[in-house]
Amino acid sequence: MISIETAKNLEDLFLVKAAIMGKKLESIGGRRGVMEILSLSLAAYKSQDYEKSLKILEPLLDAIKDHPFESDGAVTYVSISDEMEWALYHYFFQVPPGHLVKNVSSICPMDLIFRQYILASIDFGDYTCAKNALTEVVQWNPTSAKCRLLYAILSSAEERWDELLGEIICCMKYVCRSKDIVHCFQYLKYYFIRKKMNKEALFCSFLRSRYSLSNDVFMDILHDMVMLIPKIGMDYMNMCDEEMEESCKKLGITIGFNPEVVAVAQRSYEDAFIAKEYEKADYFAEVMADLKTEQEKKNALSLRQLLERHGAQIS
Repeated sequence: MISIETAKNLEDLFLVKAAIMGKKLESIGGRRGVMEILSLSLAAYKSQDYEKSLKILEPLLDAIKDHPFESDGAVTYVSISDEMEWALYHYFFQVPPGHLVKNVSSICPMDLIFRQYILASIDFGDYTCAKNALTEVVQWNPTSAKCRLLYAILSSAEERWDELLGEIICCMKYVCRSKDIVHCFQYLKYYFIRKKMNKEALFCSFLRSRYSLSNDVFMDILHDMVMLIPKIGMDYMNMCDEEMEESCKKLGITIGFNPEVVAVAQRSYEDAFIAKEYEKADYFAEVMADLKTEQEKKNALSLRQLLERHGAQIS
């Protein structure tokens, strides 16, 4: 077990390592320079210039080579850049007594760097580099749904469908943002289509409407109806949410946010409010609002209602 004196020495050692990393980042403008490079790379990625996106990242990747933050039996180094993900880490990963966990995100956001690199690598077609970096990003940030979604994206790109299902189930343990759960259901749709489970595919496509008001999402759902209803047959009008939920549950798929995640957000909000950390409390209040489905926010459609409105025209 680590003694008080040893812990003090480890804290001092961390400060030394932080200084070393800060020095390594000076050539690219420090942490601010890191964020600027990530922003430029993301802009190129959104323009679908994946080669340029990767090229922009090169000085950053060079700067973080041989970083000093190597975990060992006494200290675990993580890079968790999102406050909610940090709260989830403390909930899901019980730290043994006497063991230190140091979050290096404020020094260098390793999770954001590798996430951007993996996204660009997958779309550029460099699956080998993406796969190697995936192992690293989940070690840095094991409670990031965005990072774990990358596994599903790569599995889909390589058509490893059974692995995709496992990765989505793992991702949904931690997902805490509506945009991310929309992506989860999108990739579940791909899985069910490949398995010729067309009812389940249509249901997962529809589930996105519970978490997004985007017209693009709704139009995509209608497109899926056009594609899938002829494959389902004339019994599609008898489909109901409860039946489809049971079918998904048999595969280990939780329909919606993990209740434990909701509880962590609630507790974190209450703790911040009691401590009069109002900015932090506002942040967790926003997370809690995002954890509500659109059905909870307003009177949203059920799958049957959607089918009744559009099914006749589609079939």
